[in-house]
Amino acid sequence: MKLAVRIVVAVVAVAMCSCLAPQNSLMVGVDMRSWSGAESLTYENSDTLSLRNLAIALRYNDNFKQAVLPLKIGITTPDARHFEEVVELRLSHPSAALTVATTESVPYRTDVLLSQKGSYTFTFEPQTEVQGVEAIGIEFNYGKR
Repeated sequence: MKLAVRIVVAVVAVAMCSCLAPQNSLMVGVDMRSWSGAESLTYENSDTLSLRNLAIALRYNDNFKQAVLPLKIGITTPDARHFEEVVELRLSHPSAALTVATTESVPYRTDVLLSQKGSYTFTFEPQTEVQGVEAIGIEFNYGKR
């Protein structure tokens, strides 16, 4: 009887996990005392057919006090085309002091098609000097919004 219950629980767990949309994320560490320069990371794309929703992931600690972070984002495609824009990341800080760092995801673009195989380089540069940010990155979410 115990074995049958375990099998049922395992099947239900696998079925629930299969309903989740696949996700990839990449992050790069920054100087948490004072971040002001550009940081880059590279995503190796092999899927040229799926639409993705992109989000900016920001890992910060208690020293980060900004509610809005002006951020220059650059994207270089495998064929060396470059796109750059400045966006404002609007963040929701926890009301209590942080004892450990937290990571917050902010939606960036929806229904993005990376139409080429190869290396996409993402560059992140704050437009003001920032304290308390430990890492920044990008999340690729497949599936519905």
